[in-house]
Amino acid sequence: MQAQDTDWSDPTVIATRHDEPLRACVRTAVRTYLHNMDGQDVAGLHRLVMDEVERPLIETVLEAAGNNQSVAARMLSISRSTLRKKLAAYATADTGAEP
Repeated sequence: MQAQDTDWSDPTVIATRHDEPLRACVRTAVRTYLHNMDGQDVAGLHRLVMDEVERPLIETVLEAAGNNQSVAARMLSISRSTLRKKLAAYATADTGAEP
């Protein structure tokens, strides 16, 4: 089935190689992070996790969509303009330029 033929209206849990759902991987990563903080004050954890997860999610979906932004946006349930803004922000961050 090609990317444009995929029905994304009924998302399901897709397990990793080790039959571990994504949420379990995130839980493990956050627990590890908090453990490594060793009692230090933690602030902004939600933003940190969202920033760490969003970019690879978008890049992976865009790759799976054959770099077709319209298909990737549909897969992510975001508008194409939102996707383009996020990609532009990543490009700006990579160059170190001001947005």
